[in-house]
Amino acid sequence: MTLKIAKWLFLLLIVSLPLVRPFNFVIFGLQVPYTDFIFLAVFAVWFFAVIRGDTKFKFDKLYIFIGLYGFTLTISTIFSIQPQKSFFKLLGEFYLFALAVLTLNLVQDKAFYKQIVIAWLIGTSLTILATISGFALFYLGYKTQADNYFLSHFGSLPAGNYPRIHALFANANMMCNFLNVSLLLAILAEKLNWLKKFWVRILQIGIWLAAIFTFSAGLGGMVLSLGIWYWALFKAKQKHLYSKIALAFAIIFALLVFGTTLISPDTNNTTREFSVPLTDKKLEASVRVLVWENSLENFKNFPYFGKGTGTDAALLRYETLSGDKQILLDAHNNWLNVLGQTGLFGLFAFILLNAFLITRCRFGLKESNEHNLIHLALSCAFVGAFLYQGLSGSFEDARHLWILFGLLVGISNTSKNDALEASKVP
Repeated sequence: MTLKIAKWLFLLLIVSLPLVRPFNFVIFGLQVPYTDFIFLAVFAVWFFAVIRGDTKFKFDKLYIFIGLYGFTLTISTIFSIQPQKSFFKLLGEFYLFALAVLTLNLVQDKAFYKQIVIAWLIGTSLTILATISGFALFYLGYKTQADNYFLSHFGSLPAGNYPRIHALFANANMMCNFLNVSLLLAILAEKLNWLKKFWVRILQIGIWLAAIFTFSAGLGGMVLSLGIWYWALFKAKQKHLYSKIALAFAIIFALLVFGTTLISPDTNNTTREFSVPLTDKKLEASVRVLVWENSLENFKNFPYFGKGTGTDAALLRYETLSGDKQILLDAHNNWLNVLGQTGLFGLFAFILLNAFLITRCRFGLKESNEHNLIHLALSCAFVGAFLYQGLSGSFEDARHLWILFGLLVGISNTSKNDALEASKVP
């Protein structure tokens, strides 16, 4: 009974993932959603279930790599230039680790994956409804963040008569990252008939609508994930031409989108502009390129243990195309952000964790069964949301991605167990 309660509470936590604003408070500069407290209830009930013997703690190699990464974060906290801030951020990091560990332990049976997917898509539906609300309010005349709660600032995009929406997320890029995972889970739900086709198609349309109005580079990750999915499906059906077309289109689109993050129309932020051939227009390195360079310069001052866990990896003053003056403190890249905060030791541990997770991905379909399709969908989501989107944004601390890590390793372990059981059959 206690295990069942823990699972229901965990599903509630999954539904609440997109509910960041206004359901949060700030402590030492860190935004903490109230829904994080659901985790405390889940963990307490699950731990009680382990003590009672209702379930067993599952050991896994993942813990070694999380432990190594956690160790480097702890060392970085000790040598931090802002010890108090780093300490509270370190607690948040261990919360993320616990999310992955708890997820891995709760998905020891494949049946729970279906419930998790449905809970995730319920949360996604809330995001879609918030997006539609923001879109409708915008065209009803509520065109500023002051009177339309769902609107995001334009960021490095040019100002215009269009809504950029972040719904209930802290920013539009994080919302797009979440929707990258949601898209693959919605496609999985349709493929396995977990939801009625009509409703899941409506949901997919809503996901794309919401993602497009984030105007985020993460759209490249969504198309890349989708392309890998269809590449694998067509390949399994021996439709090699369709398979190659799907993958080639996805890769080209993802590269083009990433390319747009590297350049910007000419501004006053840098003198390194260049002329576009056959036109009188000038372009320059984008704000992302500038902040990457800035984070690398800052890294040189703290090469081994970084500035400290949770500290600012960059410090760049930038005037956007819309005229807003910004101070960018984030490296806008998973690996550069880790490098700036935790130095070479932290980056090495983080890369090892990444490499381990990559080994748990599977893109081949020997059989188009439920288990293999779940594994494929999670692998595609990992590539698009974490590996690709991590190139132009810092998502290493996204709650939904650490849950994705646990799901991915869990289904990978189930693969091994199934193979072991199959080998025992005479």
